[in-house]
Amino acid sequence: MLLDWVIDIDPPTVTADLPVTEAIAFLNQLQSSCLLVVESHQLLGIFTERDAIKAVATAKNLENLAIADVMSCNVITLREAEASDPVQLLKFLQKNQISYLPIVTEQNHIVGLVAQSRLLEGLSEKEGDPDFHTYQTLEEHLFINEQALNLSQDRIESILSSVEDVVWSAVPYTLQLLYINAATEKVYGRSISEFIQNLNLWQDVIHPGDREWVLQANQSLYNTGRQDLEYRILWPNGQVRWIRARTRLVTDANGAPIRIDGLMTDITERYSIQEQLRHDVLHDSLTGLANRNLLKDRLEQALKRSQRQEKKLFAILFLDLDRFKIVNDSLGHQVGDRLLIEVAKRFQSCQRSQDTVARLGGDEFVILLEELDSFNDALKITQRIHQALFPPIILEGREVFVTASIGIAFGSPEADDNPNWVADIIRDSDTAMYRAKARGQGCHEVFSPFMHTDALHQMQIETDLRRTLSSSTDESSAAFHSIPISDRSISDRKHLEEFLVYYQPIFSLAHQRIEGFEALVRWDHPTKGIMSPVDFIPIAEETGLIVSIDRWVLASACRQLRLWQDRFPELSPLTMNVNLSSRHFSQPGLIEFLDQIFAETGLEHSALKLEITETTVIKNPEMATIVIKQLKDKNIHICLDDFGTGYSSLSYLHSFHFDTLKIDRSFVNKLKKNEGCSESLEIVKAIINLGYNLGMSVVAEGIETQNQLSQLNKFQCQYGQGYWFSAPMNSTTTTDFLLNLSQKNEKINLNVSL
Repeated sequence: MLLDWVIDIDPPTVTADLPVTEAIAFLNQLQSSCLLVVESHQLLGIFTERDAIKAVATAKNLENLAIADVMSCNVITLREAEASDPVQLLKFLQKNQISYLPIVTEQNHIVGLVAQSRLLEGLSEKEGDPDFHTYQTLEEHLFINEQALNLSQDRIESILSSVEDVVWSAVPYTLQLLYINAATEKVYGRSISEFIQNLNLWQDVIHPGDREWVLQANQSLYNTGRQDLEYRILWPNGQVRWIRARTRLVTDANGAPIRIDGLMTDITERYSIQEQLRHDVLHDSLTGLANRNLLKDRLEQALKRSQRQEKKLFAILFLDLDRFKIVNDSLGHQVGDRLLIEVAKRFQSCQRSQDTVARLGGDEFVILLEELDSFNDALKITQRIHQALFPPIILEGREVFVTASIGIAFGSPEADDNPNWVADIIRDSDTAMYRAKARGQGCHEVFSPFMHTDALHQMQIETDLRRTLSSSTDESSAAFHSIPISDRSISDRKHLEEFLVYYQPIFSLAHQRIEGFEALVRWDHPTKGIMSPVDFIPIAEETGLIVSIDRWVLASACRQLRLWQDRFPELSPLTMNVNLSSRHFSQPGLIEFLDQIFAETGLEHSALKLEITETTVIKNPEMATIVIKQLKDKNIHICLDDFGTGYSSLSYLHSFHFDTLKIDRSFVNKLKKNEGCSESLEIVKAIINLGYNLGMSVVAEGIETQNQLSQLNKFQCQYGQGYWFSAPMNSTTTTDFLLNLSQKNEKINLNVSL
């Protein structure tokens, strides 16, 4: 039976072409929550308050907008035959979460409208009805459920009030707040009341730089159903904060928006950590300058800009501080770090807005120069850097003077044809920097292709040296220990067969007899043949391989000297001069190694003379003092080699008590005929007199002419060596040389070249 007493058989109906403005007015007049849209009494759809709000929020012209454009077409309905049981009808409404239900015929003709409120009123009026008890039970259940719901809501409210994230819910489109918790003040710096009073406040607080894209992204929520955004907001005091906004669109069974739920989390701290991490990845932790990663990126950008601006150049300056290690060793690493920070500031004071200053590590810096009009621009900036470093830096109450060696390399617009061009241009500037450092402190050089070729050659020499020494040094030492002295020959080079020792005789000019030899190493390279020391000794010095080479030369030369002493006892007690690198003063074991040689060869300590340069002493004067004293305590003679070409400091001569001064060949070579008053003549004379006054013997190197020999005799120089007497010889030729001298009763005619 049809439940006429709960069905509105005359529900509010309208036609589909009714303007939205009139439909809204009609709803307000009837105080109804919905209008049935019909045509010829047939139900087409339903127009609700929600549809009205949606239309107002989205439409630009409501006057011309019909409700057919915004009404819900897939409305839930019930057939007339199914509307006989009021209790089941109530359950149907509650199950579908609706407060009204159109009743239609099989032909979809509108019969009436059931409202939940009317249904409950109708049931309460039928207390005598058999279904009334069922209704009472249902109402009791509803009451119990309502109480449970209220309790649950209280618990949820308590939880949401304690969380640190903003939890909110709002009406779709209008964004009228339905709920918001108390975390707004912590996240937004604003109270709940401010958001309730101003529905646009949430978008007003968005940072101007993010506002446009955030609003656009939020519009897509109605299509995607979910959003997860991170953006900046502004607090009332102007502080910038970062938030993560997660929103969800809640819809009904028909897909119509019901509400929007959101969660706002303050991620400022996390974002700050991420920003710091990103900064650390691209910047040097000590100076704050760009690091290698950021420099690489800036170089790639510089190339692209240079290609767009054909007349503009770019270049990089590779800077290395001169003698920075001395600051670290003398004042400590903390002071060294402060020096690097101050130097970095001075480099930055020279940069233009488009330039980049980077630190690669240690005391190595790179400056990228962009938008240069000419090569001279880079040179001018380089000179400005030298000038900026000129004033002293005050550290620990001390004035510290610092200079930098600078290598300059220019970029090429065609560089992107080479995938490794960034590494190559840094390498080229580094190569030029080393060229500058070789010229002296505070110099600069511009890279040229021959430098790279030379660097490759130097690297190959180093590789070959390491190959030779790594495969032979230890074995050679072991073999040396196991061979009896009488059977050892310098020509037996089973293990270091690529190295040779040549010997140049040293003569007493006053007594016209041989005094000894200087041992000179040569390298019989597998592909390059006999190599002069100038071609590989500097590389061995730089890499530290010189220590192994020196020790091998010492052992070989002392062994050979002992053999000659035994064979030619009639000659004056022969001595051996051996060059000693400064590397030995910073590494342990030299004294022990020499003791081992003396023990195995039986050579007198006084027969060995070690030659060191002024540079050797300057590099590490403290250790040099200790080691030289230990050597002299063992009666080993110390010679100061190449005197006059270095610092020529009298304080060093006094402090280290050298036994011999060796006049450099560059002065001896200038002792030419008819130049008795030349500057070189006076220098040589002064050195000889200085040696006599300090109780040291003097050896002149590089004697090649009779005139040079005569001048040295005139100045009473004691000893000499050079091609006038003999070129350096291998052990076999030297043995024959000694045999010839022995047969001549040791005396030589110094007026005749040998």
